[in-house]
Amino acid sequence: MKKYFFMLFLLVSCFEDNRSPEAALKSFIDERMGSIVSREEMLEKVTGKMRQSLENISDEDFQKFADLKSVSRESFKILSKSCQNEKCFLTYSMTYKSTTPDQAKFSTEVKKIAELQNVEGKWLISDVSNIKTYHEALSPIDALGDQAQ
Repeated sequence: MKKYFFMLFLLVSCFEDNRSPEAALKSFIDERMGSIVSREEMLEKVTGKMRQSLENISDEDFQKFADLKSVSRESFKILSKSCQNEKCFLTYSMTYKSTTPDQAKFSTEVKKIAELQNVEGKWLISDVSNIKTYHEALSPIDALGDQAQ
């Protein structure tokens, strides 16, 4: 009986991705971290101003934006939520690490406000505003590169 309950819980949680604004935002962030997402995948989760930006960005710039293979999320926390009718504003903080073979490692902490809208029963991200960004180098930064030798 416990197995069936657990399987039912997993099945329901898979379909809950966009049923709450918090779940929609977390799902969007989790899917992007450590991977490259397609424009179509992102367009399924956004609306409004964010959708227009993604539709209008050049393919080259989108590839740079979508490539987060070298980024790993360390923490994610919803700080506040303000909802009215079909619109919610979520203030959240997140920390992540960036590493690439030819660049220094960085730890970044961001604080942002995400605007989400309920469109036909699904919460979609409409806009994201940056409040604060803090970068910390985890290894020495070589500003001159190989020229210093």
